[in-house]
Amino acid sequence: MTQEARQRIEQLRKELNHHNKLYYTDAAPEISDQRYDELMSDLAALERQHPEYQSPDSPTHRVGGEILDGFETKDHAVPMLSIDNTYDKEELTAWHMRVISGLGVESDDLFGDVTFEYVAEPKIDGVAISLRYEDGILVQALTRGNGQQGDDITANAKTVRNIPLKLDGNPPAVLEVRGEVYMPHSSFKTINEQREAENLQLFANPRNATAGTLKQKDPKAVAKRNLRCFVHGRGVIEPNSWDTYFDFMQAIKNDFGLPVNDNVKLFDKLDEVWQFIEDFDAKRKDLSYDTDGIVVKVNNLDAQESLGSTTKAPRWCIAYKYPAEQVQTKLLDITWQVGKGGTVTPVAELEPVFVAGTTVRRATLHNMDEINRKDIRKGDRVVVEKAGEIIPQVVSVVLEDRKGQDERPVTEAPAGCPSCKGPVVREEGEAALRCNNPQCPAQVREKLIWFAGRGQMDIDGLGEKVVHQLADVDLLKSFGDVYKLKEHANQILTLERFGKTKLENLIDGIEQSKQRGLARVLGSLGIRHLGSKAARIIAQHFGDIDEIAKASVDELQDFLVSGQKSGIGPQIAQSLHQFVNSEAGQQIIADLKAAGVNLTEDKVQQPTDSPFLGKTVVITGSFADYDRKELTEQLQNLGAKVTSSVSKKTTLVIAGEAAGSKLSKANELGIEVWDEAKLTQTLNDLTQ
Repeated sequence: MTQEARQRIEQLRKELNHHNKLYYTDAAPEISDQRYDELMSDLAALERQHPEYQSPDSPTHRVGGEILDGFETKDHAVPMLSIDNTYDKEELTAWHMRVISGLGVESDDLFGDVTFEYVAEPKIDGVAISLRYEDGILVQALTRGNGQQGDDITANAKTVRNIPLKLDGNPPAVLEVRGEVYMPHSSFKTINEQREAENLQLFANPRNATAGTLKQKDPKAVAKRNLRCFVHGRGVIEPNSWDTYFDFMQAIKNDFGLPVNDNVKLFDKLDEVWQFIEDFDAKRKDLSYDTDGIVVKVNNLDAQESLGSTTKAPRWCIAYKYPAEQVQTKLLDITWQVGKGGTVTPVAELEPVFVAGTTVRRATLHNMDEINRKDIRKGDRVVVEKAGEIIPQVVSVVLEDRKGQDERPVTEAPAGCPSCKGPVVREEGEAALRCNNPQCPAQVREKLIWFAGRGQMDIDGLGEKVVHQLADVDLLKSFGDVYKLKEHANQILTLERFGKTKLENLIDGIEQSKQRGLARVLGSLGIRHLGSKAARIIAQHFGDIDEIAKASVDELQDFLVSGQKSGIGPQIAQSLHQFVNSEAGQQIIADLKAAGVNLTEDKVQQPTDSPFLGKTVVITGSFADYDRKELTEQLQNLGAKVTSSVSKKTTLVIAGEAAGSKLSKANELGIEVWDEAKLTQTLNDLTQ
């Protein structure tokens, strides 16, 4: 019976994988949904009866597993960079000329050789993902994150039906591909209908819905959202046997079964690329998923390596973004909202209108200068678009609509803050109006949302809705109040949708946040001009909040504008000094101290005689004794600027095993190269 069970399990897996591909990739199902569910049920039952035959690539893993505690952050083997955008033919041509220049090819000869062909493909409007296969099995899925590190969402990715758990054919031992997870229009419509029925906030667009879904800690919930994926790039490949991107894409689609868009096209003339861009604009409106442009890539992989990347984006590809869709509607009113920094922003309240896939009721008006420049008045007929196909904004007024109408009053700035009723000011050189009352209720709420958010204090369970819910009953009026919520547990349990488990998770998240350290705290308080990078540098230099408070504004400014702090200017020194010496700032610090929040950071001494001081360093290959991320931070602390690609500006390349093309380019350019032994010796000498 055991052998029969094993054979039946293997047969069912093979059959279900076959039907998965037909349904989710080829859109050509052969069996009914009911029959598919029966086969899945049979397989799940057999696997429960025979756990010794469990396999990570079984189709049953797509229905979701245990609820996750959270997402582990992991390094990308190859950075996931963004793509530079272009918005017209002239900009596309300018990029094309930069490619020519970077490759050292005469403009007349660029397309005389097939190695300089271009591939054009749709830019899917979804969430970037990196999929790693080892010996054909999906072992890891990471989000883009900050480009160097991403969240491990492997359990959730396995529920995306057209992502193979096991590749067909004979893939490389290690195959890392990049792609985009998206939500089809039909699924988006269904989910928002369900959320509306449950009185939940609707998703603004399919991309937001996709991002929210992938952050779910319950893979079973993710499985119900019907996400899909298209693969459009590569990371680590060992061994690599492809010379061109187009051949690689055809192979992973036809030989390995990965989902590749049917509109990936090869061209040998820029004019043909532009024609494809124009033709696809009409076609994309009938697709079952959102696209917002066309990505154009140099086809030859050696040429891609030669062109390299900036710190943000590859030089060998560019995204042409289509002009935003514009529609007309009526401006019903102009209201004003207050941000965490006190900026008072005008908002257009609109007659609902459908724009770029969603219904728009509100749009930003930016500031009074924009209102005056466009002469926007209440009651006008206005033209609305989504900036970047995300943020609704009023582009212009339909002036013809005013003819024959009563004179509409000119829009005026508010006399006071719409939240606290205090004065609003417009500082010299700024377009925005600002409320400078640190106790302004609207500012406090926005700052608390920021404080608790991801990348700041990371307090699980204290999202935007919960902040508003707790503030509405006066339980949240300051940062210190966050750490007193445990004292109000009984009252919180009486609030809508607040059960015991939800409260316990919130309290746990608050307790964990106490150990984030000074850098995270400083970056979370909403101090004007102070971002996470500056907060980390300041915290590592001073080590303690009290030392920062003792520093004069001149001492802060001298430190921040010194050579190692490029990009961090004197405005930060002024703003930070003002905060730590203000009555409100001192109260915040006292409250956080009283709550046991860690307001210290390990000090990092700035080097004066380091061999890395002022050098531009590239790290490549793998190392026996070093983690890439930790090594990067160590070299930065020793005064190095660490970049991802080799160029004429690079002064040192540190090469481990399998360093590849970066080492070759360094040798071509005559750049100094160290191996791991030389690196270790140098670092050891510094500690003696």
